[in-house]
Amino acid sequence: MNISKVLIMILFFAFAGCAHVISQDAMQDINRDVSFEMVLKNPDAFIGETLLLGGDIIETQLFQGKTLLTVLQRPLDFNTKPRVGRKSAGRYIVEVPEFLDPAIYTAGRRITVAGVLVGKEIRPLGNTSYLYPILRRKEIYLWPRETDWNGPRFYFGFGLFHGF
Repeated sequence: MNISKVLIMILFFAFAGCAHVISQDAMQDINRDVSFEMVLKNPDAFIGETLLLGGDIIETQLFQGKTLLTVLQRPLDFNTKPRVGRKSAGRYIVEVPEFLDPAIYTAGRRITVAGVLVGKEIRPLGNTSYLYPILRRKEIYLWPRETDWNGPRFYFGFGLFHGF
């Protein structure tokens, strides 16, 4: 086998492992020029924009015909997975126009969501009030718990053992 075929195979497998959990159609609609921090400062300026956000579910609330997920925002990695332990810029709400089982969408589970910014809501948070941007879900991906994964685990490190 010649070198060019080997390189093509390596590139194919490298990019195959980087597939996004959100569809290409939804990814095309996302405004990548709008950061979560910008939305927090002035949500009204970005109403109607499609955003890609991720984070940890804080609370799942059921209402007639919809579910609201309160989420602690986390930065996304190259696979659009929320990064564990990274600093959060704040909180937001995802409105889902259907029933999501709170036994599955539990506190602490990570999600990635493509959604349209539809408004804001001020809610109490401790002894203060907090402004939550509200996204209407286009697509949502619930990441498996780390303990749910039964596949191979890979470890990289130099000198000391570091697990990823």
